[in-house]
Amino acid sequence: MKKLNFILLSLIFVVDSANADNISSSELTGFIQATNSVDYLAKVKVIKVKVISQDDDLEKQVYFAEVLATYKGELKQNISYEMHVEPGEDVIFNSTPVYIALCKNSHGAYYWPGTGSEFRLSKEIDSWLADNSKTISQSDSAADWCK
Repeated sequence: MKKLNFILLSLIFVVDSANADNISSSELTGFIQATNSVDYLAKVKVIKVKVISQDDDLEKQVYFAEVLATYKGELKQNISYEMHVEPGEDVIFNSTPVYIALCKNSHGAYYWPGTGSEFRLSKEIDSWLADNSKTISQSDSAADWCK
């Protein structure tokens, strides 16, 4: 019986590991797409969020972050960016570093272009960035998500 339990637990571990790899692969695909579709790409640590009510039935959440590394766009030590949401929508952030993909409006303000613009840190993304950082920083993409 102990041997059967050990085998079952081992199988669960293998399946969970495979699922974690698949999640990372899917995130890597999304990250690569984001890289080619935005004006700014960086690793950041969000330090504060300010919520501002607007007249157009939306709220503006302004995120303030420390920039840990810039991969595309202007080099900065700190950045703020806007997200427009439905009134009462939860502010979600913690101090865990993440990758962000942002657009820049005509006034020079950065904004979150939508779902698929924030990525958790992963070995797969780190490895891809190490192999492609020079190409990313020199690319002048059309920033499809920012039009």
